Amino acid sequence: MEAKLRIIIVEDEEVLRTVLVTILTRLGHDVRGAGDGAALDLALADYPADVVVLDLNLPDEDGVDIAQRLRRTCSCGIIMTTGRGQVEERVNGFQGGADLYFVKPIDPLELHAALLNLARRLTPAESPAKKIAWHFDPQLSTVRTPHGISINLTAHEYIVMQQLLAVPGKTVSRSELFSALGHPDDEYGSKRVETLLSRLRSKVRHFDPESELPIRARHGIGYAFLADLQQ
Repeated sequence: MEAKLRIIIVEDEEVLRTVLVTILTRLGHDVRGAGDGAALDLALADYPADVVVLDLNLPDEDGVDIAQRLRRTCSCGIIMTTGRGQVEERVNGFQGGADLYFVKPIDPLELHAALLNLARRLTPAESPAKKIAWHFDPQLSTVRTPHGISINLTAHEYIVMQQLLAVPGKTVSRSELFSALGHPDDEYGSKRVETLLSRLRSKVRHFDPESELPIRARHGIGYAFLADLQQ
């Protein structure tokens, strides 16, 4: 019996998304749908996918940008789809991190076979011994990147990291962060938190250009730390 895969279909065309979700579910997989990058982030917050099927042309954030972001924060397989099949688009898709590339219309059975083959190829890379992770040291007030570089945190950076890393992968509400920082829950508080996180991302890039701080905003909700964490 073939393995049951956890799959997220990211497609803004609702009819196509529903068809793919329905057929792949009938074929025995655990499948969810998302209409754009923001919906994908929400799904990934509590649903670690084995494979993401990602439309290239999405509203707000295109598939290449999303694929590049996934490559930094997730070990899932990526299958990219598009309505156009120009060589340049396919090259951009592969350079962005896609494992496979499909031109629409998509045959669900062909996609199913590709999903199973991709999952088999990715399985050896998921060995826990090979995983690299971020590490937070509350006693030293430092965060260590997956490349082993330790970065000192300011008092406010420490508070934010402590809140987010207490529940890695889960969303911490803005009000919780405001309360921990002693900021009022208003527009200015939100701007202060975003400025703080922007500076922390820049600090991480400065000391370790190969790493990007995996903190993502949940628009209007809060923030989440989306990467493996070494306890």
